[in-house]
Amino acid sequence: MFTGIVEGTGKVMKVEFREQGRRLALSVPPGLTDVQLGDSINVNGACLTVVEINREVIRVDLSNETLQRTTLSEIREGDSVNLERALRLSDRLGGHIVTGHVDGIGRSLNCAGKGTSCR
Repeated sequence: MFTGIVEGTGKVMKVEFREQGRRLALSVPPGLTDVQLGDSINVNGACLTVVEINREVIRVDLSNETLQRTTLSEIREGDSVNLERALRLSDRLGGHIVTGHVDGIGRSLNCAGKGTSCR
């Protein structure tokens, strides 16, 4: 479970193409250094599992299903990604409760803009 509030941004250091999807190497901002192997981490809104840690870099796997159902298929080396650690039962909820698991795909048909935002 996540709050939906971005805790920091990481940089995509490497994208490895694999038979069963991709593996991303992400730099971790200083505020998220307590991420552990096996932790769930929200990357651009999708719940992923930390499969490797090496200093300030974590690696997460993207299954083919994740690539088909999220915008993570468009991620390239050098891109920035939004990161959020999973909630602990003792955490304050400063946002919403979201699972980070994709249930479907939607498309925006229209966006009435105001500045750089949509309403």
